[in-house]
Amino acid sequence: MLRTRPFNWGLLRPYFTSSLCKVPRAPPDKVLGLSEHFKKDKNIHKIDLTVGIYKDAWGKVTTFPSVAKAQKLIDSHLELNKNLSYLPITGSKEFQENVMNFLFKESCPQFGPFYLAHDRISFVQTLSGTGALAVAAKFLALFISKDIWIPDPSWANHKNIFQNNGFENIHRYSYYKDGQIDIDGWIKQLKTLAHNQKKENDKQLHCIILHACCHNPTGLDPTKEQWKEIIDTIYELKMVPIVDMAYQGLESGDMLKDAYLMRLCLDVDRYPNWSNGVFLCQSFAKNMGLYGERVGSLSVITPATADDENLNPLQRGNSLQQNIDSQLKQIVRGMYSSPPGYGSRVVNVVLSNTKLKHQWFKDVEFMAQRLHYVRKEMFERLRWPDLINFAQQHGMFYYTRFNPRQVEVLKNKFSVYLTGDGRLSLSGVNDSNIDYLCEALDAVSKMSEIA
Repeated sequence: MLRTRPFNWGLLRPYFTSSLCKVPRAPPDKVLGLSEHFKKDKNIHKIDLTVGIYKDAWGKVTTFPSVAKAQKLIDSHLELNKNLSYLPITGSKEFQENVMNFLFKESCPQFGPFYLAHDRISFVQTLSGTGALAVAAKFLALFISKDIWIPDPSWANHKNIFQNNGFENIHRYSYYKDGQIDIDGWIKQLKTLAHNQKKENDKQLHCIILHACCHNPTGLDPTKEQWKEIIDTIYELKMVPIVDMAYQGLESGDMLKDAYLMRLCLDVDRYPNWSNGVFLCQSFAKNMGLYGERVGSLSVITPATADDENLNPLQRGNSLQQNIDSQLKQIVRGMYSSPPGYGSRVVNVVLSNTKLKHQWFKDVEFMAQRLHYVRKEMFERLRWPDLINFAQQHGMFYYTRFNPRQVEVLKNKFSVYLTGDGRLSLSGVNDSNIDYLCEALDAVSKMSEIA
């Protein structure tokens, strides 16, 4: 019997080395990675306060009453649900009409209609707010700028999105300092940028991300007067504002009131010409509970002074808005081809039905009130003043100011999970766990050896 030696495949390694072998392991997602760890935790008192998903007083993720009624209408009307073909690249026409009316007629009634009437808004339905930011980033990197300023701190995915879509220079502006918004530091940084550009004759445009309300992760928002000072500076410096509006309604409970930043940016009397546009990235994930349906939009508001009416038909065919529309379509086509249909149908039914829209406003108001209630109850136990600083503290998150070591002790010793920057999702707090949570927070805050 012929015996053979096992072949030493290592001899061929120099000839068949795969480039895939050089791929490094990426760090786990800062939020979703913690959720996976939480599932394996055996502590019966464990509390997950990492993910920004609204939960009711019993710790359940529930469907909003307005959304549940919309779903029933969709299920009972075959014509609403029988067409399962692809949506157009930019989304359904009904979705565009309903959402633009909500954003620019209802939320911004003074100046929004002006932009609509003059065809100064390019609109695409996107994969929630993340998709809106990704499409905006791709467009901006291709045609406007590859430099962006992101708040420090900010949502962790902001950097990831812009880095992966062509941005080369990602800067941080000071947003938070000693428990307060660092307005002075923020504006000083921007003015220093302008001074240096002028000195070096650098005409590079810069983009800037602005959280419309309920800043993630701090929960701290500028006052109206502070916003005016900030936007005045941004306008003066000819920066490109990217308004991330993921939490409309969660600040005050009033959906329309919370669109203040957009109303300010669209004020044509104060800002007659945003020469490189305003980019609004909006989502229905948080304020309609459509997390997994991925429903959002990108609106590109173009300069208000450009006037197509004076152009001949041939020139009008190459107008600014149509050029932007065509490029957005091309970006979406190459990124995800077309948006999903079911979530947009839910949004359409809610926004087009007067009773359901009224119910939706009530749903959001109730959600905001519960988050306020949680803050007050935590304050009663902890006596941390910034918990009830309702002049500036809003929304789903509370910034504990715990350092990474304190967050780690909180997780390992008490099975209370926050994000690494100390952000706490208030919606995960309820009557059954608030006492245990506050005892854990108080204990860790007093551990001087890890502070």
